[in-house]
Amino acid sequence: MTAETNQTDHAAGSGYHHGYHHGDLAAACVEAGVSLVEEDGPDALTIRGVARLVGVSHTAPLHHFPDRAALVAAVAERGFDLLLERLEAEIGADAGPREQLRAYCIVYVLHAAEHPGLFSLMFGPSPHPPGYGAYLLLIELCGEAQAANDLPGDDPYRLALLLWSTVHGLAGLFVAGNIAAGNISGQPSDIRVAATRTIDDLITALVTSQGALA
Repeated sequence: MTAETNQTDHAAGSGYHHGYHHGDLAAACVEAGVSLVEEDGPDALTIRGVARLVGVSHTAPLHHFPDRAALVAAVAERGFDLLLERLEAEIGADAGPREQLRAYCIVYVLHAAEHPGLFSLMFGPSPHPPGYGAYLLLIELCGEAQAANDLPGDDPYRLALLLWSTVHGLAGLFVAGNIAAGNISGQPSDIRVAATRTIDDLITALVTSQGALA
């Protein structure tokens, strides 16, 4: 089997399709990086790995990413873009503020559990954490729900932190395999059931609790 065949087989197995055209190497490297992380985890993301997958020399990506840290930052940013795109697509444009916020939280957990490698990379140590778009959307939805009196309080930042802490913690449990592996007895192993139940319980508690977020 030739090196070229190996490269082709790896690309096919990863779900990555060569899309590199002259002048678009940086984007092609980022997409290849996403594919590597999705298949083999964050540690699989290397300059040589994306070069091999894209089909260029191992030094070519260095024109856009001087080191692995730069590549990691770019792939993480792409991961947050994909998360935001899904959140915006699935929160329901015609739904009420509380339902949109509920959908956001559930989708967040589902997306993380479906993309564990990318999720881990996105929230790994970074001197320049990306991903503000998804968090800003959460703050916006919190503000709208509070303005409509669907949820208590008048500080969307406070509510957003409460919700994000909850959904991110639940997502992290699934990504790490703690719940799915049965390491926490009595908890639902179905991701959608666990996410829906948790968010519904939290929202109900906020709505019915006297002085919540006061």
